Amino acid sequence: MAIDLQKLGGSNIEQLAFPLDIDEVEGEGQIDNAEAQRRSAASLQAFKMVLENNREKQKAYSKALKDYQKKLKHTDKSIDDLVEPEEPAVCFEWADDFYRLIDRGWKWRIAVYVAWAASPRMGRYPETQEKLATEILGLTSDRQIATWRSKNPGIDEVIALMQAMPMMDYRRDILKALAISASNPNHKASADRRTALTITGDFVPHMKIDDKRSSSDPLDKSDAELDEIIRRGGE
Repeated sequence: MAIDLQKLGGSNIEQLAFPLDIDEVEGEGQIDNAEAQRRSAASLQAFKMVLENNREKQKAYSKALKDYQKKLKHTDKSIDDLVEPEEPAVCFEWADDFYRLIDRGWKWRIAVYVAWAASPRMGRYPETQEKLATEILGLTSDRQIATWRSKNPGIDEVIALMQAMPMMDYRRDILKALAISASNPNHKASADRRTALTITGDFVPHMKIDDKRSSSDPLDKSDAELDEIIRRGGE
């Protein structure tokens, strides 16, 4: 699916959440709405505590690693005397996207799935959709996720949008670098100048010429045809 860069704003993600037809958990219809909301709120609070605890562990690890690297570079002690800090086994790198989604009105379990699915596959935790469903979302299997997606195409759409959003974080830097390169008079920067001028609308790569001349236009005649016209007296 082609990504429309104009849809990468938060308002579009928010709008995609509104029409969703979703039962977050299998069997929720067996209890009343008040109880379902209470259970969902309690589960969400517990999950937020897990994320916050993980975030603190990651901060502590980053600080310990910097201290270790600094000591490794400047200490006179043997390397064997220094113990490299151990990285936490779990890292929810998609946590920020999860918070962004629930702030925009997405139900928390669907927000978890979308944030997880939109994150880079390499190093992603949990490793599989099945584990996400059973270990994080409290589902019996990932069958419920398939149901969400089949009923709500907006889920896959917002996943695609969020996969492209990191690019927008560097948009200003990319355009600045392009402007600096394009303004260099060196011939090697000609491609960047063409790109920059195309973005600003000052250069149209493929100009279409609308030729409305009639078939009787002399410019369309061959030399032999012109000679024949002259011979016949300009008919």
